[in-house]
Formats: sequence, C-alpha cells, structure tokens
Amino acid sequence: MSFTNFYSLYPRKQGRRAAEKSWQRMTMQEQQDALEALSNHIEYWKLKQTEKDYIPHPATWLNQGRWEDELDMEVKKIKKPELPWYSSEELTKSKAQEVGCPAYAGEGWQQWRARISQKIKQLEEQL
Repeated sequence: MSFTNFYSLYPRKQGRRAAEKSWQRMTMQEQQDALEALSNHIEYWKLKQTEKDYIPHPATWLNQGRWEDELDMEVKKIKKPELPWYSSEELTKSKAQEVGCPAYAGEGWQQWRARISQKIKQLEEQL
C-alpha cells in the first residue's frame, strides 16, 4: 500500500501533506481497506454528481474513516412537478385532443381553453 497510489486515485487534490500524515498514522489494514473502498466512493460521487467542492479533502476522508461509510448507490429519480394542462400551448393542445375539443378558426387561446375547461366539466359530470 502506498500513499502515492491512494492520492493518484483520489479525485480532490488538496492538502496532500495532511493526507500523507493521516495515511502514515493508519494501520496497514486500514490503508488496504481505504484503498479498496475508494473506487466505490468515486463511483458514488459520480453517480450522485457530487461537485468537487463537496468531496471531502483526502485527509478528512482518511481521518474520519469515511471509507467505512455506507453508500446509497440508488439513483434517485427527480420527479418533475406536474404542470396544469392550461400552463402551456403544448399541454393545452394535448388536453384538447384527449377530451375531443379541437380549436376553431379565429379562436384565441383563452377562448379555446375556456371551451376545453367546459368539456372537462361535462365529462366529469358524466362519471
């Protein structure tokens, strides 16, 4: 195990001397464990799109025994808030097609949206 190997792999290159001192204080087993865990942590940081400023300095990672951290490797899907059908032209067209309410020639967006809204109410009353 060499500190040079560890440091060459670690994605944040800050505080090399402090990190090397931390490395020297570790047992051989801890060094091996840290080196083995590093690839998982690098994968985790990439998966979570962690900015380099939020990756701990290497000395911090070593001093805190962060190689023993439990990592949640699940990709969390960001759910976009659902916009109301009348919030854009595209959504309005889609809703109009869904409820069977085509636009009339010369009709403005507000008028069309009002007719779509009436059609939706009629359909809901039928249920």
